[in-house]
This record gives sequence, structure tokens and C-alpha cells, in this order.
Amino acid sequence: MIIRTAFATSDGVSVDRHFGAAERFDIYEINTEEDDYKRVEIRQVERACLDHKHHDERMDAVTETIDDCHAVFAECSGNGARTVLERKQVQAIDVDRPVIMVLDNILHGKVKLIDSRYTEVEKPRKNLNFQHLQKKHPCMSGGANMTAGRIHLPVSPSCNIQCKFCTRRFDKSLIRPGVSSLVLKPQEAVETIKRAKELCPELSVVGIAGPGDTLATDSALETFALVKKEYPELISCLSTNGFCLPKKVDRIAEIGIETITVTVNAIDPEIEAQINEFVIDENGVKHEGIEGAELLIKNQLEGIKRAVELGIVVKINSVMVPGINSSHIEEVAKKVSELGASILNIIPLIPQNGMADIPAPTCHELEEVRQRAGRYIEVFRHCQHCRADALGIPGSGKDLHTELYKGRTEEVAETFSHG
Repeated sequence: MIIRTAFATSDGVSVDRHFGAAERFDIYEINTEEDDYKRVEIRQVERACLDHKHHDERMDAVTETIDDCHAVFAECSGNGARTVLERKQVQAIDVDRPVIMVLDNILHGKVKLIDSRYTEVEKPRKNLNFQHLQKKHPCMSGGANMTAGRIHLPVSPSCNIQCKFCTRRFDKSLIRPGVSSLVLKPQEAVETIKRAKELCPELSVVGIAGPGDTLATDSALETFALVKKEYPELISCLSTNGFCLPKKVDRIAEIGIETITVTVNAIDPEIEAQINEFVIDENGVKHEGIEGAELLIKNQLEGIKRAVELGIVVKINSVMVPGINSSHIEEVAKKVSELGASILNIIPLIPQNGMADIPAPTCHELEEVRQRAGRYIEVFRHCQHCRADALGIPGSGKDLHTELYKGRTEEVAETFSHG
């Protein structure tokens, strides 16, 4: 049984805050079958009480932040807080102890945590496949980002949408999503992995993230099918804008691709239309403005839901565009979490093309959005803006693509997909 708990703490060490005065909750998952626990997230909040007075809107916001937990531990929880928490089926427990002591007491039966009212409550849980992948996938956790290797195979030549931040120009050395110095055919990509394993023995993930969209053609899926036969021990990771996902997700699962990344910049068509100019459907028809945005969002959400149902781990990328979707990404996080996505990567805009005049978000602005989104879904904070032909351990800061493709680069158009 997995029990999720929240701790009102100022330092992550002790339960030392009243519920209404807490500005931070550390979230732990306790596995009673494996006699183990781990902290999975730190969630920042604005305190529910000011000047010792209860504020309904703030209280609702704080309780919503932890309503996926079975219980919350605080120095003291007032009657108002307990009433709201009980409605959300979260048990309030008052303690004044180190967090670790409370966790040990729960595991050893010294604390009665979940009574009969709460044991039957179903709370959303992390995808168990995601927990496994976090140990090996450098784009799923900070730890793996420093130890696990990945290769991006540049086999997808074209894209089916036009983002306003996308520019098409050739650059062999630029470190940026969507950039590649060549496009490989599926069989060439498989042969490339052998050389990649020699250059990077830590290789654990084979990804395809461009230079165009992975589902705009069949090249990526053909490549993954070959890779699975030759290198079944490697994790397969596909990155897409999601427009073709509903029609191809069953094939993705059939091949055995473990994880997909879907770039979702908005779930409001009016906001999406400010970021994306048009989409092109399978019949070659261009859909612009609000119409195109509605089609893209519909397909993205439908595809994400279906992928989760098929047991595929779903990661979401959202490009943060100041003044357009900065305050909206929180809604994106909430929606994709409800659909079953496991983690969100918020990527700061790189000003260029139609958005060259929009300044990139500051670190402070980016962190504020990450904290708000983190109320609903785990947020990845170690993105390296990898190329579509990247190779190596992302957190090492060294990309081996030049060595891998030495002597065989071609000039191709850059398709900036933020993949």
C-alpha cells in the first residue's frame, strides 16, 4: 500500500509549522509493503492565515495543493482547516516531531495514520513505470541526469505545425532542441547506436526528438521498431507535438516505446493561437488560428489520455512565453496531471523568428511558474536544451554528437521543435 503524506515544515527536517502558517509542504510516499518511504516533492504555498485570521480563498488554495495526500502533519491544525481538509478526505494530524521520526513511527505501527474512513479513498498515484524510469532516464530525474546517457536519433525530416518561435536555419554547433547536422534513415540510425555505445558506455535511453516532428512521418516508428529488436535493453523515448498522437499511439504501445514527451504550450485555443500559426492535417489541409489551435489541443489531450491508459509514461514539455502563457501553464499542469502525465518540463522561450522581440523569462519568473505548476505535477528542472542529434550524459555538459557523426554531416534545415 502506498500512503502519501504532507508535512508542514520550514526546513524539511522537523514538523514545525501550524497548518495555516505553513509556506512549504514536503510530500512523502510511504510504501508499507516494502517498508520504505521517500520524499517525492516540495510544494511551496502562500500561507492560509494572515495576522492569525483565516482567509477562505487562501485556505482553499493551500488545501488544494495537498489534496492528493491521505494525511497532513502540522504542529497544529485549526477547526477551519480541519473542516476543509475533511471535505477533501485528507486527515489532519498534529505532531511536533522530526519528519523522519514520524515516518519511522508510521512504518512500525507506532502512529495510527489512516483510519477506516480513509483507507478506501482512492488517491491518484505515480505511474509505477515512471518510478522505474526515473532511475535510468536523464530527462526524468536530477540524479539520472548526471549519470545516465542518451542518444537522440535525427530521423524525422519534417513537421506538421508551425510554432512562432521556430526558425529554419542551418547550424552545426548550436545547442538547441530541433537542431541537427544530418538526417538519418531508420537502418542508419540503428547502426549509429553501436558507435554511440562505444563513445558513451552509460547509454540507457534512445530518443527521437526531431529535427521535425516524430509522428509527422513514419520514420521514427520504423526506427524504434528496429531499435527494439537490436537493443531491447535500451529505453525508447519519443518526443512529439502530439497532433498525430491519437492515430499513432496504439502503434507506439505495440512497438514497446516506454515513454513519450508531448509539447503542450496551452489548453486554451486563444492562447495556443498566439504561439502556433497553423497545423497541417493528414490530408495536407492547413488549419490556421483558433481552428488550428483547437484541433491541436484536442489531439494532444486525447493522445495523452490514451497513452496513459496503455501504460506509457507521459512527460509534458511546455514552452514558457512571457506575456502569453506564463500564467496559463499552471492550468496546463493541472489538466495533464488529471489525464495521468507523470512529469512536466517548463522550457524558457528562446527569442527568435516571430517571437524574436519577446524577452526570455528570467530565472525568477521561470521558478515562480514552476512552483505553481508543481502543485499539480512533478516538475523537471534539469533540461539541457538538447539537440536532435545529441549524445552523452546531459548533466555532464559535454555533447558527443560531433564525434559520433564526424565526417558525415549534411546541411539540413533547422526545425526548432522544443522537443
